[in-house]
Amino acid sequence: MGRPADGAAGCDARTSMDAVAIREVRNAIRGEIRGRLFTLKVLVCALITAAGCWLALQSQLSLRLCGVLLIGLMFAHAAELQHETLHGLAYRGRRANRVVGVLLGLPMLISYTAYRVAHMRHHRDLGTPGNREFFDYGDQYGAGDGGSRIGTALTWFARFTMAYHYWQFGVGVGKALRGSNFDGESAVNTRRIRVEHLLAVAALVAAAVLSVVFASPAVLWLWVLPMVVVAAPMHALIELPEHFRCETLDRSPFANTRTIKSNWLLTWYTNGNNFHVEHHLMPNLPIERLPDLHVEVRDRLRHYHPGYFAYFRSFIGSK
Repeated sequence: MGRPADGAAGCDARTSMDAVAIREVRNAIRGEIRGRLFTLKVLVCALITAAGCWLALQSQLSLRLCGVLLIGLMFAHAAELQHETLHGLAYRGRRANRVVGVLLGLPMLISYTAYRVAHMRHHRDLGTPGNREFFDYGDQYGAGDGGSRIGTALTWFARFTMAYHYWQFGVGVGKALRGSNFDGESAVNTRRIRVEHLLAVAALVAAAVLSVVFASPAVLWLWVLPMVVVAAPMHALIELPEHFRCETLDRSPFANTRTIKSNWLLTWYTNGNNFHVEHHLMPNLPIERLPDLHVEVRDRLRHYHPGYFAYFRSFIGSK
């Protein structure tokens, strides 16, 4: 067998060097993952949730409502923390990411594995007709605006109640109970999705049984009302700006995604989700590094707002 041509040899060498460089970058990024920091985030979320639970169990209605609000806000925040585990950015180990990710998604009945595989496909397919997201809001990106008032109202009602998500959860529970496959998923992922749905059902049943045994509506105040009345619309609001009315058939993250430069409080609450262009540019970049990337790319941003209030002000004004 003859020697390869110089061009081929050079190409092979460059490919090898690129592979080494990519591996070095990946290892450097993995080295930046700080599990203690993420654990602190989870503890803060848990402590605020506990405070909300205490308020929701008081006899005074105003305190109960404040508790429901606080719990619901933390349920939605937990879903944003779960997003970090999907990318393996919370901890260095896969098992730790999955275990904590499953627990973070439980309050809103989010299957960690189903969310993870759908989310990875979203990163792969955004900018193509094949793009789909785990949370389906119907008129996902605003392409259907301009319909009848009733149709538009129903679309927004479905979005802010996350009705389709909870319907899909029910469908998933049915499949899990029957031992059916989840379409398009591997045997391993199917098994994990099944277990996660059954775990959520077990938690719901246990909470309901305890409420009956102690003749207490605690499950309503501590879980159902916060999830439905607060967490669902808040999660929908967090996700709305990501790609809504962007060029979602353009492969460039600068065209198909939006960034919002928010204050520290909302950046914490959304867990860096406001830097969404940056996240799609480098999905494996630790969340805490997204502001650094923002500095490098901000002059190229097409869809940018200086804050969430500015975004929603322009959004309402364009209706």
